[in-house]
Amino acid sequence: MQTLLAGCRTLPEVDFQIRDSVAVLTMSRGRANALTPSLRQALANALERAVQQTEVVAVVLRGAGDVFSSGVDIAEYDTPLAEPWIGTLARQIETLPKPVVACLNGAALGAGFEIALAAHGRVARAGLRLAQPEISLGLVPGGGATQRLPRMLGAQAALEIMLSGRAIAPEDPRLRRIFDNLTDADPLDSALSLARRLAEDGRWTRSCDMERGFSDPDGYQKAVGTVFERLGSQNGAETDILRCVEAAQLLPFEQGLAFEQTVFEERVASPEARAIRHVYTAERRAGIHPGLERAIARDLRRVALIGEEVQLAQLAVFFLDQGRAVWLVSARSAMLIARVTAIYDAAVSRGRLTAAAGDAALSRLRDVRVEQALSVADLVLEAQGAEIGAARPQADAIWCVLDHIEAAQARATELGRPVPALRIYRPAHSSQLAEFAATEDTPAEVIASLVGCFTASGRSVLRSALRPGLLGHRVMLPGLCAALMLVAAGADPFETDRAANALGFGRGLLQTIQTEGAGTVLTRLQQIENGAPGPALALLDHMARSEANGFYVSGHEGMTRNPKVGLWLAEWREAQRGLPHLSPGVSLRDALHAALVNGAARMIDAREVTRVSDIDLCLVRGYGFARNKGGPLLQADLRGLLPLLRVTKRLVDVSHSLWQPAPLIEDMVKYGRRFY
Repeated sequence: MQTLLAGCRTLPEVDFQIRDSVAVLTMSRGRANALTPSLRQALANALERAVQQTEVVAVVLRGAGDVFSSGVDIAEYDTPLAEPWIGTLARQIETLPKPVVACLNGAALGAGFEIALAAHGRVARAGLRLAQPEISLGLVPGGGATQRLPRMLGAQAALEIMLSGRAIAPEDPRLRRIFDNLTDADPLDSALSLARRLAEDGRWTRSCDMERGFSDPDGYQKAVGTVFERLGSQNGAETDILRCVEAAQLLPFEQGLAFEQTVFEERVASPEARAIRHVYTAERRAGIHPGLERAIARDLRRVALIGEEVQLAQLAVFFLDQGRAVWLVSARSAMLIARVTAIYDAAVSRGRLTAAAGDAALSRLRDVRVEQALSVADLVLEAQGAEIGAARPQADAIWCVLDHIEAAQARATELGRPVPALRIYRPAHSSQLAEFAATEDTPAEVIASLVGCFTASGRSVLRSALRPGLLGHRVMLPGLCAALMLVAAGADPFETDRAANALGFGRGLLQTIQTEGAGTVLTRLQQIENGAPGPALALLDHMARSEANGFYVSGHEGMTRNPKVGLWLAEWREAQRGLPHLSPGVSLRDALHAALVNGAARMIDAREVTRVSDIDLCLVRGYGFARNKGGPLLQADLRGLLPLLRVTKRLVDVSHSLWQPAPLIEDMVKYGRRFY
């Protein structure tokens, strides 16, 4: 063993080579060249080595493979920032006594773009991706971009790049002042040539000394003022970036960098940024499905949609957008096709799609008989209750039942093969979440094919336990029931929904019930074991019996308050016996939060979720919980579990099933543990 280890050599994270007096420093850490602390230190050491070696006259900085650098790993933001930090490294590059040329052979994102901005020259391959995506994480750039980009481009272009967070190509006209040369070939030769020329000239311009972006002071201030006016009283990452760009014009460069660093550190520590990082990490974790490491996903090119559900129209759009062919089997096919056509017509009219692309997508949609569809389909999605007669699918076709585990199991028995249950959150053509439930004998390649079908379009895919009610239904049950129980106990329904909004839901929980339909929600809650308390079901049943018995009414302006809610609710309460009473001073927001966290703790204890973070991700991506709040479990960590435990104990008499403290919560409080 010792002999084998002695023969192994750890590859350097920065390769140092000298080519005709130019030191070529190649970052080489995985596929993305993430600027980890070790890579930053290795790069700082290599730059110092280049200074000390007298035969070196210039430096070229590049990335191995097809990525210059993806920037800082997001996980580092949740730990003390290690030196050298990006700002320190960028300043070292900028003040190096020998010219440094950034050779952008591939994507340069975030901090990767920032160290390129600190170089004295930049050469890039055409068509690569450049971005300052920190805004999407609730952050500001931390390596000097807010000071260097405005000096190079002016306020308007710099703000557009940083506030959008979107990737742009070096050919973008806004970047014309940044690059010395663009090439379709490997940019290394061009970078070497530029580095030698700068060294021979004996002079080069540091980005800190550039002032082209300040050439129109009034225009600069106007651009900043316009964005300030648009943001109004907001106090988030956008405003912080704007303040830094304003400081670039008003402060000396060093003070501007110090200001950016202070704002950056405050923003990293903010609850908003932490929540966004939490969701981002949860999304990455959701992409890991144990047991699929060696599974080969099938190419599901032809999809059969069977049933009468209106949702099938949105599903058709989802698959058509991916370039797949869709066979529609439905007695309502004319209506469904009309809905699909309307979705594409709307996309064309809004400029999101060309007419030719819309026509091409619709040409792949066919209305056929079930036998024809099943004879060619690679993937069959069946709405519960669909009739297929004696028709049977191809031997290797994947069959799923939408939204219903029990119906999927019944179909599996009939077909003699595993049939996963699948839920694509609505609207299915644009939702960012899907979930499935599958038996242990479901082949890995079937699951891999399903997961790949949705992750390829940016959806997160969660796995649900084989219990009555899919994951999202079970996660939401405590919240929906808590809202109903609070109203049954005397709370104002609209105050209850405002409390849900304050917690993080974009739509009130009672409003969610009416959007889905009281009858639909009632049926679902009745199917989940140990589910809804009696008064909550009774209230739902009363609402389902008459459209007039709702908290909201639908109209041209969307959902508005039902003016008769006070009357019918008072009559219903009077007719009930043994309704609980809400104690004065109970926070509706805390009550909803406690019910959701308590229910989640029980699911975690029962191993109904693959990962704890799946619960928060489900609510953020599936139910509109605010991304910048991260989900109820993260909020519980930030606030502390002890206050929530006290809330549950105050509300036990309102509903034992909702607010009786889960053993896991009591243990976590006792031992000082958190969910994350």
